[in-house]
Amino acid sequence: MDGPIHNKRMNRRVVHMEMRKGFLVSGMSVISVVLAMQASSAQAFGAIADADTSSLVTAIKVQPDKAPDCSTLKTIVESVTRGCANNDAKAVAIYNFILLSMYHQPYANENGGIPTLKVIHCYGWGVCGGTAAVMSSLWRELGWGWRFIGWPGHTTVEAKYDDRWHYIDSFYKWYIWEPDGKGGQTIASEEEIAKNRKALYDDVFLHDAKRKVGYVKTDAFVMVNGKANWQARDYLDCDDYWLEKDANGLNKESVPAQRSSPCQTDGWGGYNHATGSYSTDVNLSPGFSLVNTWDRMSNAWYWVGMPKNYKKPGHSCGGHKDTRNNPGIGLVIEPYTEDRGWANGTLSFSPDFAKDSFLKSFFSVENVIYSDHTLKPSNSDKPAFVVVRMTSPYIMTLGRGTATGADTVELSTDEGKTYKTIELDDFSKDVKGKMSALVKIGFKGALKALNLAIVIQNTAQALPYLSPGKNQVTVSVANPRALGENQLVVTYAYRLGSRDLSPEEICEQGKKIANQSGASWSDTVTYVRKIFLSREVIPHGGSPLPLPDGAEEAKPASQAELVSLPNPFMLGTRPPPVAVETK
Repeated sequence: MDGPIHNKRMNRRVVHMEMRKGFLVSGMSVISVVLAMQASSAQAFGAIADADTSSLVTAIKVQPDKAPDCSTLKTIVESVTRGCANNDAKAVAIYNFILLSMYHQPYANENGGIPTLKVIHCYGWGVCGGTAAVMSSLWRELGWGWRFIGWPGHTTVEAKYDDRWHYIDSFYKWYIWEPDGKGGQTIASEEEIAKNRKALYDDVFLHDAKRKVGYVKTDAFVMVNGKANWQARDYLDCDDYWLEKDANGLNKESVPAQRSSPCQTDGWGGYNHATGSYSTDVNLSPGFSLVNTWDRMSNAWYWVGMPKNYKKPGHSCGGHKDTRNNPGIGLVIEPYTEDRGWANGTLSFSPDFAKDSFLKSFFSVENVIYSDHTLKPSNSDKPAFVVVRMTSPYIMTLGRGTATGADTVELSTDEGKTYKTIELDDFSKDVKGKMSALVKIGFKGALKALNLAIVIQNTAQALPYLSPGKNQVTVSVANPRALGENQLVVTYAYRLGSRDLSPEEICEQGKKIANQSGASWSDTVTYVRKIFLSREVIPHGGSPLPLPDGAEEAKPASQAELVSLPNPFMLGTRPPPVAVETK
């Protein structure tokens, strides 16, 4: 799609997998948020006053139990480290989250830097020091220490927990286990690897030339006891810098003074640990909707200083190199065939003029009265104005709208300090890169209809996706009383799929575990809808948004057909299978 789409036709695709043969792949959700309240008594509004927030529903949140809770850095850490037995397991879980939420692409820029939480939600990309900055901001939530380490052309970071340092490279994608002398193992430090490279590195890894990925020799994607070890931990997935290039940086004699004097900073490359004023809260009033998708729209991307004719942000190594050998996050992303890149959603305001309840949704009004399904000047000798505040946790990239009966349209991106006249049919250049905008509509006669749609840039993998198997979805708002007597509806739409190859067949054929080998998805959309609590708010007795054309209600699947995947964040924390000798 080349621009905003109407809120009643939003794509709400969720991919879900059913098993024919072998294991399931994955499922992701696209959640639409719509508010439409009951009618209230007609009333006139005088001079512009402070925004009326009485109808604002704040902190609308949908959280499936198997997806990371990306509300804050703290909730990310809490959700991805659930069930971790020790700090090493927590380090691996956080590392896996970074692989899910970040891909290789030179830094996004913003004047004054970008909070890492915003990087996770709005961009989802970075190079070596940037991914290290995001990862270390999550370590900070655990009270761990961290220090950035670099050599020419590369920056990475170490974590300090359990009174020792641990080297984890989220860019090249590898870490090394070292026996800790206490009957277990721990992630080795950069210094330990440099001192004992042969024992900890050269003798440990193997290069799977066919899959172009690394494995630990004792935990490779091979057949063990007649079963495929398909959950084997993958390393150095992009294959751009294989072991020797990365390992050379670990040689003590080859690294500069920067290594001997590592630094602890609260960020790197403009990616800052501090969240500042950035918030992921979704706050909506009647008539508003926010839809986040895994899809992308043409020319709907932005970052400060991007080249004018930049092709588009995307995985700079190409395709899905970083996920297709990964049995955790790779299976989450697998149903989406496009190269890893940005994704888009739409923030809309389309009030129902049949009711006057949307009047409280305006940021401010002046000289307005509701009459005969229209807005009119209460004093016909003066023009009337309504101001709409468009805001979300995501960067704006495109903007379009219509206003039947409007005489003037102005826009402010500095919270009303200044306004400029805009063309409502396309005001993309005026909102691109902004997080919030005020749209001021002026009319002398009757305003009969209004529709505003702003495309936003969001990171797909930070959205609340569904996973194969049973998903428990929790829906909440900050103040339930703000909903009044209105019902809440949650609807998930998804496409069923299957895989015709078993893990053993994929293994024996030398294929990648999450590369859509033998997998297919139905063109028919299946849906599940429950009326209780959700991010769609409708009046009592009202109707939810229409489903995609041809959607069919889901039917219960037998346990033989529907199987859950292992927790993707626990990948790499289990011991490898032990081969049983046979006589």
